[in-house]
Amino acid sequence: MVVPVVNAGEFDWRYADVRKGVFSAVLHLLKYLVLPLALVLLVLTALDRGEGAQQLRDLVAEMQFLVLAFGLTLTVLGFFKGVYPKGSYSRLTMGTAIAVITILYIFSLLLGGRLQTAISREAFEVDLELLFVLYFVLAIFTVFLQLGEFVDHRRPWLEAGQKLVPREREDPRGHRWYHDFRARYGSLYKGLKLSRGALLGYVVIPMAMIIVVRAILEDFEAEAMGEMLSRLDTVAMFLLLLGLPITALSFFKGFYPKGSFSRLLPALAIVLLSIYWIWMLGMEGRFVLEAEEGFGLSLDYSALLLILIFGIALWGVYYVLELLLHRREWREGGFPKELPGKRVKFSRGTEAAPAGTPAAPEPSGTGPEGTSPKGTGAEVREASEEPEGSGAAPAEGGFPSEPDKERGR
Repeated sequence: MVVPVVNAGEFDWRYADVRKGVFSAVLHLLKYLVLPLALVLLVLTALDRGEGAQQLRDLVAEMQFLVLAFGLTLTVLGFFKGVYPKGSYSRLTMGTAIAVITILYIFSLLLGGRLQTAISREAFEVDLELLFVLYFVLAIFTVFLQLGEFVDHRRPWLEAGQKLVPREREDPRGHRWYHDFRARYGSLYKGLKLSRGALLGYVVIPMAMIIVVRAILEDFEAEAMGEMLSRLDTVAMFLLLLGLPITALSFFKGFYPKGSFSRLLPALAIVLLSIYWIWMLGMEGRFVLEAEEGFGLSLDYSALLLILIFGIALWGVYYVLELLLHRREWREGGFPKELPGKRVKFSRGTEAAPAGTPAAPEPSGTGPEGTSPKGTGAEVREASEEPEGSGAAPAEGGFPSEPDKERGR
């Protein structure tokens, strides 16, 4: 369990890494300012070459100010998010602020419903508010991702600053397969990230496509469109019924590390649900459209759909092989937690010492307040102080910045 050590001094500039801050600012600049502004200018150019649509052109031109205002704000916040190390309250604050402001950014682009009215008048009637609801659900995951990153990296950061005693490695001889479901092995960030990806792929994108296709088909007054709209409603219902469980299972698949049964079981369940999901999305391999005066369209693509299902089923074999390949090294490494962005390296041929095995004593003064933390022979130490004249003074309170931890590895 991570002991919460709240320290307002974590906003101190001594923990900062300016290079990482600049890199993060450039990414946020491209994501929230350059690309959206280029898209707005491209749409304006297309509208200027066409005839009419004056109201829509004015609304798109109005978006330029919003893109500039929000884009610059998010770029500045992105700099400070990248500056501070993972596991600090300062990075958590900046990341959460970025996630919340991004939601306001997207909502402001709806222009209070005026954009939907203009699109309905010039093209077809589409429910932009419903599309925003889909985005909002996805954006909530982004907010919680900041908390997940904080929880995963908080203890390693405190241990590197010698504010917490490092955990002893677990003895694999007393470990049973059902122990794989212990929460301490999991990464909250990786679980939330994979769950968000599943929600995007299995629910949000297909539902958004159905909403747009339905809005286009509703403009046609043919009787055949009524049957087609009914089938789209049925498909949308099944997408929700199957996509939401897949999203929940994806959290546990990403939460637990490779080589664990706790990852294998939800992964196999996802494969089975995905097969049924693609079968329903493909309308069981047949597309039939009947129109008036004997005209109709019938398309049978069941063979192609079965090939796709066979490819999805192969993922089940992959996850079984993943367990077999990673199980041994995960056990030999003492069942470590997989942190996002870090590759865990195991030393083969060594076994974790049983809990309570004394380790070689460390020099006095290395632990918090002059005490020596317990450890094992396989403990990896991370330097949190720099010698005099190295150009980087240690942060107050023993907390390392990102460069301090990297040089200590």
